[in-house]
Amino acid sequence: MPQKLNVVALISGGKDSLYSILHCLKNGHNVVALANLHPPLKPAGDAEVEDEGVDMDSYMYQTIGHSIIPLYQEALGIPLYRREISGTAVDTGRDYQTPEKVCAQNVSGQDETECLFDLLRHVMDAHPEINAVSAGAILSTYQRTRIENIAGRLGLIPLAWLWMYPYLAPPVGRTGLSADSVGSVTGLLEDMAACECEARIIKVASGGLDEEMLWENVSSKNGRMRRELVKKMGMMLEEGVEGAVLGEGGEYESLALDGPRELWRKKIEVEDIVREKGEGGVAFLRFKGAKCVEKTRSEAANGLSELPVPQLFDGEFKQALERVLENRHKYVAARAYDNWTTPGAKALPIEIFQSRIGKTLVISNLSASEAGIGAAAQMNAIGEKFISLLRLKPQGKDAATLSPDDIIFTTILLRSMDDFGPVNSIYGSMFKRPNPPARVTVACGDSFPSGVDILVSFLIDLGSSDNRTGLHVQSRSYWAPANIGPYSQAIGVPFEGQSRFEQDGGVVYIAGQIPLDPSSMELARPETGSGDRISIFTHHATLSLQHLWRIGRAMKVQWWLGAVAFIAKGDEIPAKVVATSDIWERMTTPNTLSDEDEDEESTLDAWDIKYGRKQDLSRIKPTISRLPDFEIVGSPTKVAPFLAVEVDELPRGSDIEWQGLGIRSAHTEITEENLNGIYISHSLGPFGEYVVVGIEKGESTDAAESVQKAMDLARTRAKEVTRCHTIIYDPLFACRRELPGQAVPCRSVWGRGGREFAAAIVLHAKSF
Repeated sequence: MPQKLNVVALISGGKDSLYSILHCLKNGHNVVALANLHPPLKPAGDAEVEDEGVDMDSYMYQTIGHSIIPLYQEALGIPLYRREISGTAVDTGRDYQTPEKVCAQNVSGQDETECLFDLLRHVMDAHPEINAVSAGAILSTYQRTRIENIAGRLGLIPLAWLWMYPYLAPPVGRTGLSADSVGSVTGLLEDMAACECEARIIKVASGGLDEEMLWENVSSKNGRMRRELVKKMGMMLEEGVEGAVLGEGGEYESLALDGPRELWRKKIEVEDIVREKGEGGVAFLRFKGAKCVEKTRSEAANGLSELPVPQLFDGEFKQALERVLENRHKYVAARAYDNWTTPGAKALPIEIFQSRIGKTLVISNLSASEAGIGAAAQMNAIGEKFISLLRLKPQGKDAATLSPDDIIFTTILLRSMDDFGPVNSIYGSMFKRPNPPARVTVACGDSFPSGVDILVSFLIDLGSSDNRTGLHVQSRSYWAPANIGPYSQAIGVPFEGQSRFEQDGGVVYIAGQIPLDPSSMELARPETGSGDRISIFTHHATLSLQHLWRIGRAMKVQWWLGAVAFIAKGDEIPAKVVATSDIWERMTTPNTLSDEDEDEESTLDAWDIKYGRKQDLSRIKPTISRLPDFEIVGSPTKVAPFLAVEVDELPRGSDIEWQGLGIRSAHTEITEENLNGIYISHSLGPFGEYVVVGIEKGESTDAAESVQKAMDLARTRAKEVTRCHTIIYDPLFACRRELPGQAVPCRSVWGRGGREFAAAIVLHAKSF
């Protein structure tokens, strides 16, 4: 059963924070308390309502309409705790740093974010059972990362049910402007309307909005105001200003007054409003006579059963899953295979290997069997070895400034997944800054040499940390799994010779993704209607690949240089490999998985006819990265490189884990060869060269010779081999000293279509 959480809900009075509470209830959690931060009030004796116009210039909090906030305690029947906002936005970076970091930068004054820490600590003193905090962030990384920082310091699980909501698969039965479209600009408002929420505009600030829109209901059943918002913000939408129609950029602010009975015991009524104008086109409301009133029987009829929830699968992945399942009979019929065994293979030595690829330092195969038995003790020693290696002053980076925080990707190989917890704690202590490296963790079992319980490899960026971009979502949502432990979902690093990832593009290292249901963080239960193992596995393979896709799109990835599907040992491995390969190929080649609504004519309602709408506004969507973007490869027939690697165990007992390397680039050239059982893919672009070689397994093929042959072929295809990062996937762990690279011992390795390899090599080289 999913964990039931005791939640403190952050509220501003706005539609999003109150709507998020409904999703807490929908997911089976208990909302224990409400928490609110308000601007300084007038001295005692003055009515708070007279100060309604105070709207602090806060980066973090909505403060307009604060006089209504005390009414939520009565309306919802949940205790409310409030605290005054003090300080300013001292740290205005996208990713919040703790006060110690701010002080270290000689910045004076308290950051306004710390008020939230004090408020939540007070609430937790009153309600020790609280273990989670809910907020209404939709697209604001600034807001989300600050709440996550505070939550982490207090030991709370952050919940952000609306995170990336405009990009999620629409709930079944959604109607209105965004009926069946993923990425609708009004989808969230449509879903609020479906469960009869009432949220009125109380301030307008930009986007062509005017005073006449004040007090309009953005979640009304008739949808008139939603259409008006899209019409007014047409220019902003065309320019790709995400979240404008939802008010995410401060274009307008709202006040929630009513909703489903499971939360709203009473509704809030305002007897009178007064319109006020500010500077720069700002307009807002003052309220008079606000109070809670009992609901009528008809008003109390709506409930959580009408609360829409995004579907688990996006349309393209749902269709891919259905089509792959239709062919599962051919997967079950896939041929059997035998794991290789060679006496003495496990006793081969492990060589630490260092290389330099452009501005990336590679340190591979760190182990520490001399530290004694147990992965935890060995991880401690590996950390010390790593620090010693950093002190060798890599060219192009001052050793005094190089630290574990410059790691961009880590591969952790364990003998047993039972060691994951202790190792994770020690590993996490290495990092002090926001956005720790992306990471993949698998267990290799007895493929390891005797005495070795953990093997770690690192990629370290020698450039400025300011040029990198991290995606470190720690909140539970409907979007993709929150990070479990000290890793980011993705780290973007600019190409060689470019300044910043955000503006120039670059390479995106994405962490391993397993098939968790994002909202519960439990392994997903299949929706296939069939309980056979291949159907369950296929469901998991599709979901975890969708996680990889969503993260890639959030980082604006355009193409996959390659992906690895780690598959846990078990029955029917060949069938699972073929199914996984089929899913990958369907998602990385042009297909018919398009929105069926694209060919349908839109239907105009009475409002459209009356106001003479000239365009079909339902087709306006927020910008979203095309992935894959076939325009940058010049040939839609190319399939991004794919390997399936069988290992002993995966985190959380998962049966599959996807790990990918993406790029944001203007172009890439790809060539593919299949030479008598040898598969070669060569990509060339601003990222350098990326070569994948697989040697097909044959009865007379020697494992060590296969590894050497794959390495030789990879080197002949790459122009630059002295500066490269090489990964060797070797079922026999036949890697020897003359084959430098990152070793990944495994049970078997496969290519597209279920082609079993004797060995596979991935080589990423740069000639800069």
